[in-house]
Amino acid sequence: MSNLNNWKPRIVNGVTFVALFGLWYAVSSLSLIDPIFLPSPIKVAYSFLELLSPHFLTEHFLPSFFRVSFAFLISIVIALPLGIMSSQFQWAMKIIDPLCGFARYLPVAALVPLCILWFGIDDGQKVAVITIGIVFQLVLLFAADTALVPAELIETGRTFGLTKIQIIRRIVLPWAMPAIWEDLRISAGWAWSYLILAELVAGNSGIGYFVVQSQRYLETANVFAGILFIGLLGLLTDLAFHMVGARLFRWL
Repeated sequence: MSNLNNWKPRIVNGVTFVALFGLWYAVSSLSLIDPIFLPSPIKVAYSFLELLSPHFLTEHFLPSFFRVSFAFLISIVIALPLGIMSSQFQWAMKIIDPLCGFARYLPVAALVPLCILWFGIDDGQKVAVITIGIVFQLVLLFAADTALVPAELIETGRTFGLTKIQIIRRIVLPWAMPAIWEDLRISAGWAWSYLILAELVAGNSGIGYFVVQSQRYLETANVFAGILFIGLLGLLTDLAFHMVGARLFRWL
């Protein structure tokens, strides 16, 4: 009975996807909607398989993967120290929290023209858009994670004569690392979303550029395939974080 209960959520999820696929197939087969607006799932599947060609992977996937990875690393390098400072030092919190609290509500799409003006239309602009989209969120998340360290642990560190920096390195970071890892897993999905925004404007390569070009020539099946490809990349990224996290934090 317990095994059946464990499988129930997966069965429900599977039935939901099958139902949606069946509805999509029925609508397209009966020609209720023009294929230009809603291509058949079979045609989308063929288009998706074509995306696995060496040309697409080289011309579009690799540039997008580089932009996401580089922007993600930059965001971590910026956000982690700022988040720790915000949670551990009152003076830093008074400066960082209001700034990030305001900046995270800025519409990233509205900042794309400024990024083009400052960084041009090459990779620098794409990386900047992705970084702006996630770095302020990460600062606040990291600050919240590191602020939840039990006061008893910090007091114990002080009792043993640890300095503030040593307390952060030996107590705060190890204790907060599982939560930080979870935040990184979530923000990796955000990075893929902002990548498409960055490549939709002034793009010359990448998955977002491919989607825009397909839309321009009314190749709707390619548009659907590109969207599904991005979703698959996000899912694989999430699974990778989950698997690595399960090994790093086995006690959880």
